[in-house]
Amino acid sequence: MSTLVFRGIEGSNPLAFLAAVGAARICDLLWPDRGIRMRWVRDGGWRPEASGLPVKDEAELCRALHEGALWAPLDAFSRLGENLTVEPARFEEVAAAIKGCVSAEDRRAADFATAFGSEVFPDEKKGRIQFTDLCFITGSGHQDFLGTARGLASCCESEHLREALFGPWRYADAGRSLRWDPADAKEYALRWRNPSIGGVSTVWGANRLAFESLPLFPTLCPTGPGARLKTTGFQKRNRTHEFTWPIWTQWASVDTVRSLLSLREIQEDEPERRPLRARGIEDIFRVQRVQIGQGANFKVSFRPARAV
Repeated sequence: MSTLVFRGIEGSNPLAFLAAVGAARICDLLWPDRGIRMRWVRDGGWRPEASGLPVKDEAELCRALHEGALWAPLDAFSRLGENLTVEPARFEEVAAAIKGCVSAEDRRAADFATAFGSEVFPDEKKGRIQFTDLCFITGSGHQDFLGTARGLASCCESEHLREALFGPWRYADAGRSLRWDPADAKEYALRWRNPSIGGVSTVWGANRLAFESLPLFPTLCPTGPGARLKTTGFQKRNRTHEFTWPIWTQWASVDTVRSLLSLREIQEDEPERRPLRARGIEDIFRVQRVQIGQGANFKVSFRPARAV
């Protein structure tokens, strides 16, 4: 079994971080008895290192993922169409159908449904469900959340996964971005020309792997007056909406990673380092989720991350 460092991933980039934990999750699904573990090591930045991989090198890993990984079962969500902006009754229908066929051997569809949103807290003004804070595209500008995921599934080959995991990121792939890379935040005042010209160039493999991280960030239905749907990892702070994630240096299984991502302590304004280091967390990054533009052409993106 191999231990590989994913040198294409930089832990301070939210898209790269999501791609790393997404890769760990699908490796664990593909090889459930191999004891897949992941940690972060310093190598010109924070890089993820995975152990327990039954492959000899990076090329074999990427071929195995492309050909055999248990990717998101997108067919289970065909009734939702291209986006998560559906009425509560339709989402409830889909969730009920998934509940009827979920098993201990394969609960992928249920995990994605939980990550996508909930009909319990509908958006009354818009007549639709409240959905995950990681959904940045909802149909405007011909950008669709589930449609993009399906497009990535159809176009990503093993070489795209290899670029994402082992680099370098060339940003040579046209479109199909989930907008989780701060490089997608094209603001007019900071560009030498109209940013809509030429569209977005991205890294398909990173986006596809990052989509696979969604079950590690389930949505939650809190109680109390005025309660709204919550997404693991997100917090409203000083009128800004922020996403926070940890960097751990001790080997962790995917189940342990799921726990680390939901720790209340990392959401503090100034997290206490000593107890977090005792849990293996060496660094924490935080990024703002922002809306760029107005009207029907607005876009949602992440700002560059900062260490906290």
